[in-house]
Amino acid sequence: MNIAMFPFLLVLIWSLSSYPIIAQQDSLYLQDHSDTILIQQDRLPDFGQGHNYTHLNSKALQHYRSRNLAEVLQLESTLFVKNYGPNGISTLSGRGGGASHTAVLWEGFNIQSPMLGQADISLLPASFVDQITIQYGGESALFGNSSIGGAIYLNTQSKFNKQWQFSGNIHGGSFENWGQELKLSYSNHWYAGSIRTQYRSATNNYLFKDVNAFGTPKPIKLQNNSKLKQFGLLQEHIFKIKQHQIGVKNWYQNSFRQIPPTLLQDSSKDHQKDASLRSVVHWKWFTNQHVFQAKSALFLESLQFINDAINSNSRNLSSITEWNHKWYINDHHRLHWGLNYSFFTALSSGYQQTPQQHRAALFAAYRISTKHKKWHTNISIREEIIDGKPIVPAVSLGSFWSFYKQWQLKIHLSHNYRLPTFNDLYWNTLGNPDLVPEYSWNSELGIHLPFDWSKYALKTSLTGFCNLVNNWILWSPNSAGLWRPDNIDQVLARGMELNVSFGAKWNKWGLSAQGNYAYTLSTRTKAKEASTIGKQLIYTPFHNANGSISIQYHRTKLRYQHSFTAARFVDNLNTVSLPFFHVGHLRLEQQVIVQKASLNIYFQLNNLWGEDYQIVSQRPMPWQQIELGLQLDIGQ
Repeated sequence: MNIAMFPFLLVLIWSLSSYPIIAQQDSLYLQDHSDTILIQQDRLPDFGQGHNYTHLNSKALQHYRSRNLAEVLQLESTLFVKNYGPNGISTLSGRGGGASHTAVLWEGFNIQSPMLGQADISLLPASFVDQITIQYGGESALFGNSSIGGAIYLNTQSKFNKQWQFSGNIHGGSFENWGQELKLSYSNHWYAGSIRTQYRSATNNYLFKDVNAFGTPKPIKLQNNSKLKQFGLLQEHIFKIKQHQIGVKNWYQNSFRQIPPTLLQDSSKDHQKDASLRSVVHWKWFTNQHVFQAKSALFLESLQFINDAINSNSRNLSSITEWNHKWYINDHHRLHWGLNYSFFTALSSGYQQTPQQHRAALFAAYRISTKHKKWHTNISIREEIIDGKPIVPAVSLGSFWSFYKQWQLKIHLSHNYRLPTFNDLYWNTLGNPDLVPEYSWNSELGIHLPFDWSKYALKTSLTGFCNLVNNWILWSPNSAGLWRPDNIDQVLARGMELNVSFGAKWNKWGLSAQGNYAYTLSTRTKAKEASTIGKQLIYTPFHNANGSISIQYHRTKLRYQHSFTAARFVDNLNTVSLPFFHVGHLRLEQQVIVQKASLNIYFQLNNLWGEDYQIVSQRPMPWQQIELGLQLDIGQ
């Protein structure tokens, strides 16, 4: 047997035979005649009171079936997506934090790499999730490591008594970009299962302007070494036995990417191969007042980077087990507590030894509501022990007040943490094993004002925030000129977020619009270099906004989306910046319904105005791109 296949075989055997152990989602038991036997709820809306967050359901995600998570969040959130190009990596930063400060959770488990502390969201297809919840602000007390700037929750939703259902999407467009997303599911009164596949390939041989070239006009060049191939498979099986639910989910993702040259290079032969296998098993038991949950996950990731001088291989494994209990004491009191154990290890030529890390955590949350449910308040706490050493506990206090109808005033205070990564601690000759966790104090205050008339609906929310991060880990050169990480910075981030949505309907006509805006000021208050104090962090835009407007007549829909990102500094002294950019997208779709089948034909024009821009320095983005697609749904 090829030794490289052994970990994948180990995960396969484990996913079929292991005893189910955790759950991050909370659910309420319904009667057997219900089509959806479970109301899926994660901890955030129940015990994360006071947060500003956005929820995208399956209907909202329908327009993004051919996209990845990076493209969804660029247009639906105020998080900054650091995108290296149409086939490059993409990372997130929220509320002035770094790429490691926004947790990405699938089925309640953090899928960030223990080596890098980040998740490449360009590798996560939107067609593999049914719900996305975007939480702004820290909540380590509920979800653990990395939730300082925010968190993204990715979930699938299983429905019973739906029989056979099929959903398919095929699309093609500019730069030989084509792909397909398929889903086949079956369910009866005791079983719900599905299989999803995703494939995408592109040449990405787009034209761009070389802004670094001498003279004018600037020459137009053709991008090279930029091919992309991705394949994914997601399998789910859920069994309902009276008041018990048992489930297994397996997600395999494979990607091959050529890495194009920067504007400072003439050519490149670099390429990268990514593969991941994620498996989750769970058991849930529902009674009238209690939900007992046990769940376990095993994640295996591999990355191979190759160029003329390097052939680097790395693999990491994460094993997470959790048990928790939710007690609905009465209409006004709820209690939630649990235990979590996690194990992480990695193999890399950059490590002298094989690092391992054991984490154990005890967490609890309590929620109280007033008699008329005008006030809701919760307090949460989490104590985590890392390799036998306890860290400072994470604590959160949140509340909201319904002061007039559905108008709400929200407040949230929390203490959060982020642990050093394996690369920070153990990288050969450069890692620093003496690093301590980053800690933050987070606060936010917001107001939510919905208006609802017979044919119109308007929702507005305004949130102000302030975060102070201590022991910020920064890689910087030492006296010998070697770059090493140290806990040397303190960062203060503050700003505001505005979210507005509007909807109206008249007979066969419909109109909807939404807008999101964030202002972020994120500066160092303590630093190794005094000259950087008071300077905006690199790749942190002061202004980030997006919006959309849709007009629908019967089954014909026209949708326009626009995003704006202000200038970003690319050096710590704030002397060099990338200019602001704004990008528009237009989509026209026609739906045809025949009995239980729905066919959706769409045309999409991305970067409508041909904006010439860079999100990351020296990485040009493509101009206009077109996409044609067919979406077929049967039995939905």
